[in-house]
Amino acid sequence: MFKIITNQSGTKGFIVDGTFITNPYFKEDGITEVNPIEYYGLTEDQLIQFEHLKPEPEEPEPSYEELIQKLKGKKFFIVRWSGDACDHKKLFDDKCACHTSDRVDDPIKFFNEYCYGDDVVKDLNELEVYEKYQVDEMMQDIEIMRVE
Repeated sequence: MFKIITNQSGTKGFIVDGTFITNPYFKEDGITEVNPIEYYGLTEDQLIQFEHLKPEPEEPEPSYEELIQKLKGKKFFIVRWSGDACDHKKLFDDKCACHTSDRVDDPIKFFNEYCYGDDVVKDLNELEVYEKYQVDEMMQDIEIMRVE
């Protein structure tokens, strides 16, 4: 059990292996969150003095499927090209998947078939009509525009 002390600048804390801990909800590194009762052995009474430092619980991130549902009713135009990967040099050829364009009237169906990742779908949700979004992909360029 540690003794809670106040340093010269008026900050409450306790000393662990020579380190003055001012936030018991984190390890000595100040980065890794811990349970102060289990990690430091503090009591509930001691924690009252640090209650204002208790981290807010994080809200769970929505799943990809939940994010896609938020796109309902929105329409998109998607252009994808692979640059030098294509050797026939013809854009939007039916025989080639190097260059494609899609008008997406049903985003739920489309984004369930073609996974673009949580960050992309979150960003698409915030697009205004006629605003463009550049997907960050290494091997191809994908540009998505929200349309009416």
